Amino acid sequence: MDKLILKVGKALTPTEELNEVSLIIEDGKVKRIASWNSGENKNTHIFPEAIACPGFIDIHMHGYGGYDSTTDKSKNLRKIAETIPETGVTTFLPTTMSETQEALMKAAEAFREAKRRNNEGAEMPGIHFEGPHFGTGEEKGAQNPEVLRKPDLDELDDLYETADGMIDRITLAPELPEAKKYIEKAKELEIVLSAGHTAASYEEALEGFEAGITISNHLYNGMKSFHHRKPGIIGATLTRDNVYAELIADLVHLHPATIDITLRSKGVEKTILITDSISVTGLSDGRYELGGQEIIVENGISKIKETGRLAGSTLTMNKAIKNVYSKLEYDIKDVVRMATLNPATALGYPDRGRLSPGCAGNVTIIDSEFNVLATIVNGKVLYKCS
Repeated sequence: MDKLILKVGKALTPTEELNEVSLIIEDGKVKRIASWNSGENKNTHIFPEAIACPGFIDIHMHGYGGYDSTTDKSKNLRKIAETIPETGVTTFLPTTMSETQEALMKAAEAFREAKRRNNEGAEMPGIHFEGPHFGTGEEKGAQNPEVLRKPDLDELDDLYETADGMIDRITLAPELPEAKKYIEKAKELEIVLSAGHTAASYEEALEGFEAGITISNHLYNGMKSFHHRKPGIIGATLTRDNVYAELIADLVHLHPATIDITLRSKGVEKTILITDSISVTGLSDGRYELGGQEIIVENGISKIKETGRLAGSTLTMNKAIKNVYSKLEYDIKDVVRMATLNPATALGYPDRGRLSPGCAGNVTIIDSEFNVLATIVNGKVLYKCS
């Protein structure tokens, strides 16, 4: 029996805050949460001043550490899985950029192979296809306009088969022709749908939500702006109780007040923190390529060279949590919830995103400055700060 004991100054379950506890993990699962003095063994790690959280979950990330999620090489995805625990992430959805069907099929094949061989990294339960079913207007953001096209059911079937059914999420623009049929088909396949890079009106957004969309993809970014007479998809998201709002909390994509407005409207229960990170996350400033377009990274801010538009982010999840907590007056356990329990619930992972008996032994340990001290996946310590 593999047994790991984590003694911490505080644990966020995240619905509760517990002081001076021991997390006992056996055979990869949380066995129990006990008092600090519950005993030790040879595999005990002590963090007297630290905070234990459920492992962070990033359901929207395009790469990390020089490796891209839109890839035909399974080793690139495995490299992400092996290195991203240093940011506290224990579960992530590799997210593609819009591409040709041929390229997306290769990405699906690479994901299938990477998942089969990923034994020493963060979990990859499924793949997230962001696009290519977007319009070509300004809402496309950093998506390559040359590959954007309307929803196609045959393309969906082929991708689903190639990925062995492990498509956990698809983002599309709900106002496009055939979008409703596509959404309904994806829901039959138990794929979570999100609306993004969209010019949808308020009415079109509601139709998409009725059809089965449950997440607004990085709310405010890549969508028609809110207007008091034309609230659009932003207004629809803020007033629809069963729709999650995704936020890129790097304080570049969104002003702190915008984050606060969203939380006041959606509540901490329906808000999800994401990174939207690209492959250069963790690397130095410079010139790089993203989705076939040249980008420039300065002071950690990524922009398309030709247009100056933001192109993803270099945000990490521990920094996203720190940004929200430090700029707004929300309880730390509620902020952590937005990076753990909420994405797990939105994607249908009942044994992830929480610290309770029977759940996966995925734990992120941070200090008071939100630096990651250790990351544990299924009871194995994958990262520990030296």
